Amino acid sequence: MKLIKTKERGLTENYLELHYDEINDETKEVISRLDITLSNVEGTYDEKHVSVPVTEVLYFDTVDRKTFAYTDKMCIEMRITLRNVLDNYSDAGLIRISKSAVVNVYKIDHLQGDINMRTTIFLKNGEKLVMNRGYKKEFMTELERIKERNRK
Repeated sequence: MKLIKTKERGLTENYLELHYDEINDETKEVISRLDITLSNVEGTYDEKHVSVPVTEVLYFDTVDRKTFAYTDKMCIEMRITLRNVLDNYSDAGLIRISKSAVVNVYKIDHLQGDINMRTTIFLKNGEKLVMNRGYKKEFMTELERIKERNRK
């Protein structure tokens, strides 16, 4: 399979096209990854139903048994658990960093070690999250898996 990237000035929205003769295993894998990456999370914001691409979510957090998705512009209350978030969207780059938080690795700017063996995660929008040390090994393993997958 080959990839052709073309820059088009003046587009109002980026788009992808997939041309195929037949759907083989390689094509199924590409479609599967795109479906997950291009899917939306749904919830409420200011008492209105909203749907936001999972790629825009910086992180998910649970407080008092309520799950929230945070973007640059809003905090969306969702009706699913963090476990469901991971089950549905982990292939979009989501990794658990504590019992109550999941981060989008594509929104991380950098990591910094902490005195208490925890890791501070700096997001691209300037926010900071704290990864508990019990999740560090799993986080690093998952980060390596994502890096490997993106190299292919």
